Amino acid sequence: MYNRQIKEAIVNSAVGLLIENNLITREEFPTLNVNAGYVFSKDDGNIEALFRIAVTGKQFFFAVQDGKLMMVDINDAMFEQTVGYMKQNHPCLLNEDLPETKLQKKRREKNNKIASKQKISTADKLMSRWDDDNVTLRSKEEICKRALACFQVIQIACDIGKGNYDESIAFFKPKLEELGLVDELNGKEKRIIDGTHSQQDAIDMDWAYEAYWALCWALGLVKDISDAGEICDCNKAIGFVLECKSAEDLAKKCKLRDKEEILDMLDLYFRYNWAVNDAKVNPDASIGKLNPSIVIERRRGLEWLVSDEADWYDIEMRA
Repeated sequence: MYNRQIKEAIVNSAVGLLIENNLITREEFPTLNVNAGYVFSKDDGNIEALFRIAVTGKQFFFAVQDGKLMMVDINDAMFEQTVGYMKQNHPCLLNEDLPETKLQKKRREKNNKIASKQKISTADKLMSRWDDDNVTLRSKEEICKRALACFQVIQIACDIGKGNYDESIAFFKPKLEELGLVDELNGKEKRIIDGTHSQQDAIDMDWAYEAYWALCWALGLVKDISDAGEICDCNKAIGFVLECKSAEDLAKKCKLRDKEEILDMLDLYFRYNWAVNDAKVNPDASIGKLNPSIVIERRRGLEWLVSDEADWYDIEMRA
């Protein structure tokens, strides 16, 4: 099973048991290390799992069976032997047929190779979530409006950190009104504009440069974004919209990429995000040169392109 939330819920429950029974203390948390041997869902919906928690020289082994979490009396050799057996014999891993279309299979295999070449851990059977026939891509005009609105607020967020909020608002708020973009703002952007933002809102909007960069890629303004280890080129990002007096002006500069190409990139970032999350619970996982913040923000922008959610911070990005 590749669902991060389920893995985290199981591990959190196990840690709670260890604390409740005075086997570990909260002060030991920084040394805590989890090895999720396996986690899978049975046909009846029950979860089965085996995992190891190591903390300050101590090791604890846990199993989940029939919806029950329990500590088990095994050692390292028995743990590795059981995990190895499951990898070799579990029916879901032996079944080569996934419920995917030809395009999904092609996308999965291609992106797993791209990730593997970058030394990023992949799950060969992690199926692509997007079926081309059931996805509607937003229009070029919608994307241009989102890009322009986001860009203006990013500049204010950057100025918050420099102590120039009042001056920045005085310049960019009228510009948003002039561009007709006030109604295009999401919740976080509105808080930046009306002064009710938190420090975290400002930080998040600063990172939104990467979501904006993903939109620019979709609009054909950026050649490639498959390298998620380096932040975007802010000077280029500014240049794309500097002379634009409307969303229509920006649209004239752009050629929207086709749906298949956008879904290919979205699926790649889905796999990047999965690898980043897997590394949190799997010490053997590798994320290569991925920057987790870049990954999540670019994925946010790509997800919005095919989502029904108006506010991209409301999109649930499962991985």
